[in-house]
Amino acid sequence: MRIERKLRQELGRRLLTWYREHAADLPWRRVPNPYSVLVSEFMLQQTRVAAVVAYYDRWMERFPDVSALAKASEEEVLRSWEGLGYYARARNLHRIARLLVAEHGGRLPSRVEDLERLPGVGRYTAGAIASLAFGKRSPLVDGNVRRLFHRLFALPAETPADRLWEIAEVLLPSPRHCAAHNSALMEMGRTVCMPRKADCPRCPVSDLCRSRGGQVSLAPKPSPTRCEESAALIVQGGRAWLEPSQKGRYRGFWRLPMFDSGRMSNLGEACRLSYSITRYRVHLVVYWADWREKESGEGRWVSPEDLRGLPLPTPHRRALDMATPCSASPPALPMPSARKGEAVAFSPVGK
Repeated sequence: MRIERKLRQELGRRLLTWYREHAADLPWRRVPNPYSVLVSEFMLQQTRVAAVVAYYDRWMERFPDVSALAKASEEEVLRSWEGLGYYARARNLHRIARLLVAEHGGRLPSRVEDLERLPGVGRYTAGAIASLAFGKRSPLVDGNVRRLFHRLFALPAETPADRLWEIAEVLLPSPRHCAAHNSALMEMGRTVCMPRKADCPRCPVSDLCRSRGGQVSLAPKPSPTRCEESAALIVQGGRAWLEPSQKGRYRGFWRLPMFDSGRMSNLGEACRLSYSITRYRVHLVVYWADWREKESGEGRWVSPEDLRGLPLPTPHRRALDMATPCSASPPALPMPSARKGEAVAFSPVGK
């Protein structure tokens, strides 16, 4: 598909004008620098803007620059990221910071090809950092831009990704305006050309759109796969037993031990909850438990105060809260009863 020069220029002009008037006031846009762009782009991967804002502010307060992040422990990094999900992003950000300090004088490279060599940086993130942080003439295509292009140019559902990247590159203005242009494309897709319905009356290029807000024929998302998990809440002498997760999505976190009837006995259900993670719908049941045998393996007894500084999977932290009575002054943790089904109180913990 060929895009005429006149159309490219008109699209670019209108997008920039619209963006200057309607750009959302986001914290990473107020004082843009390579580090803030890096952090925000990692956080925004597969995560909505509204969910990211509070995390971004807390993160920048705790780790204001590459050096501060590089000096932190993985446990500190994961605790600050807790609840945002997709924790490989946090681990990769930490790895990048240490790599930059060790080998690049603490500076982020500006070339796309160099950025793509960094842990967790793919084609989109490299293009975003290069254009938004360094003003490079670099295209980007995320989910919002993809949907915008499909509607704007009435592209078929089977349009290959490389074609979308070609369109993004063809539409690029001069380096001076690339950052605003790319931001405008993403902002349009996020706030105007939305997934369920395009807000055509608000669109600055609606008269140039070949589909006029028609539905995008993209492959439907598969239904989530149901998973069931069981965890144990073991309390002794005012503390709870937690175990480190050595692998999987929660690697580096502390969590409730997954229930093993061979070494733990069930004292009754404490709580249950459901949550979504990628393509799974997980149903977690937490049981009050005690040891049938002497505890073995890695782990530690943790007080409610200690929990505030440890990274826990959000579902496990929620489970601890749900299993406890709410009180401003949490009581001391009692020993669990040996009578099956009897409730055992564990004090609330901070989020």
